[in-house]
Amino acid sequence: MKFTPRQLDENVNVSKTHPLSELFWLLGGLILVAGVIFVLLGFTTDWAVTKTPVTVERWLGEKALQQFPGEENHALKRRLQVLLKNVSIDSSLHDYDFRVFLSESEQVNAIALPGGSIVVFAGLLKQIESENELAMILAHELGHFAHRDHLRGLGRGLGLTVAAALLFGEENAASSLAAKALMTFQVRYSQAQESAADSFALDLLNKRYEHVGGSTDFFSRMAKTAGNQIPYLLASHPHPEDRIKKLEKLIAHKSYRIGTTQALAEKLRLSIDAE
Repeated sequence: MKFTPRQLDENVNVSKTHPLSELFWLLGGLILVAGVIFVLLGFTTDWAVTKTPVTVERWLGEKALQQFPGEENHALKRRLQVLLKNVSIDSSLHDYDFRVFLSESEQVNAIALPGGSIVVFAGLLKQIESENELAMILAHELGHFAHRDHLRGLGRGLGLTVAAALLFGEENAASSLAAKALMTFQVRYSQAQESAADSFALDLLNKRYEHVGGSTDFFSRMAKTAGNQIPYLLASHPHPEDRIKKLEKLIAHKSYRIGTTQALAEKLRLSIDAE
């Protein structure tokens, strides 16, 4: 008998599903996995934060501080101590021995490090025009300590990196894509932290001065050069205009008074300009 091969009606090696559909399913699966991991990391990190003593924080902070060289600034620390006097006596902030460092970096930023260290960059101080604005910035960093955001961010960031490596390998396209998806969740969480710290700072500013004048002045100047909203979708900080709107809503809701601001002390201004 002679064998006559037949033409196959379909190729079993080729999927019937459109490639774009498969891509969407893949991306959807990665986003779902990222969400599950983020939620689990959130619960784990929140539990770990409540169990972490300040002594352990100090050790972590000393390691982190090496990445931000600067000198302790006593003028800034005195202003921080004045703010701390207005914090409730049962606040966890009193467990810290705060230090404030002034970095020569021209970045317009300030950061809270584990253990009670605050690094203020010279670039930010050069943008400050009143004592009230400076108090708002320092109070914002205290808000991060009150909520222990520095530990939560550290735990989530480390967990996201390890999760992406375990699931997809250390260096490949899937790992990179997963890391970006996971980081999207982390960024949104960071923006929520920033908003909560702004709210804490507003309340503390009102206790310090009995009004909240100057609470939005710094952000108003930053908004002029911030550009549009799109780059801030994946940024750790909200757009300055968004921060202003939220603060103005809080001010109206709490019926806080807008008073006159105090000029920044000339001695501190000169020390900044000398950097």
